[in-house]
Amino acid sequence: MSVNNDFKLRRKRTRFIDVKKNLPVYLIILPALIFVIIFCYIPFSGLIIAFKDYNIFRGFWLSPWAGQYGMANIIKIFSNKTLMGSIWNTLLLSILNLAIAFPAPIILALMINELRVGPFKKTVQTISYMPHFLSWISVIGLVMVFFGTYGPVNDFFNIIFGEDRRRVLYLSRQEYFLPMLLGVNLWKTVGWNSIIYISTISSIDPQLYEASMIDGAGKWKQMLYITLPGLSVVIILLFVLNIGGIMNSNFELVFGLQTPFISFETIDTIIYKNGLLQRNYSAATALGLVRGMIALGLTLGANSVSKKINKVSLI
Repeated sequence: MSVNNDFKLRRKRTRFIDVKKNLPVYLIILPALIFVIIFCYIPFSGLIIAFKDYNIFRGFWLSPWAGQYGMANIIKIFSNKTLMGSIWNTLLLSILNLAIAFPAPIILALMINELRVGPFKKTVQTISYMPHFLSWISVIGLVMVFFGTYGPVNDFFNIIFGEDRRRVLYLSRQEYFLPMLLGVNLWKTVGWNSIIYISTISSIDPQLYEASMIDGAGKWKQMLYITLPGLSVVIILLFVLNIGGIMNSNFELVFGLQTPFISFETIDTIIYKNGLLQRNYSAATALGLVRGMIALGLTLGANSVSKKINKVSLI
């Protein structure tokens, strides 16, 4: 019994010494920890609204429970065509973004890595990063100008096909809305997202490339057998994280580009319109809760598959 007590005492003493030794590190982490607790964990209590007929004057706890044992708001989601449509639109947009915008930074990083002229390489990197530093509202303004009736895009096509060509207001055409969302998102994010891949490539041992050159491997084989395997862990980790965010849509971009002619609602825009504009807080919270649960399931599933296949796990 005394041996166990001595062991526990030594463990406590070791922990105290470790905390004291790394106190500056813990102090640096403390603000981030407080931020996460205040803005991520404390708001969890508000999820109770999803199971109530929330009345803003009665508050969280005094508002009556929703019908069907508190599940009425969640059941309503799956029986409402507009709400279900927003879920499918979000999934469609996210899957297409994942298919297009996820591999694009990898391809860009591989291309930049092959550039040998220093100034030109830095110029390409700088140009590709610059859109990231524009706010989404600035990007929306640029899109409206470029794709307006008398914008540069229409001017360009009129130069090619002649002035008799009818000018098109692209933001009023439903068929152009989704490709525009995908293209604008890709343009803004591809350069910045390639940074992590470029930095990972720079950490690969140069001797591997030298040995492969001696064996007669060209650039293509070096990329296939050295660069991509070196990137594999980072690619898998980022892919799992992207799967977790598949139920998120870019609210600023989607909402900013919507016009009276466009019918394309996502979960974020429905939550905004129902929760803030129509004050239907219970339905908006229920939709957000369903989205969170689906995202959690997708993250855990992707992480489990990654762990079994590649032995790479976030959890």
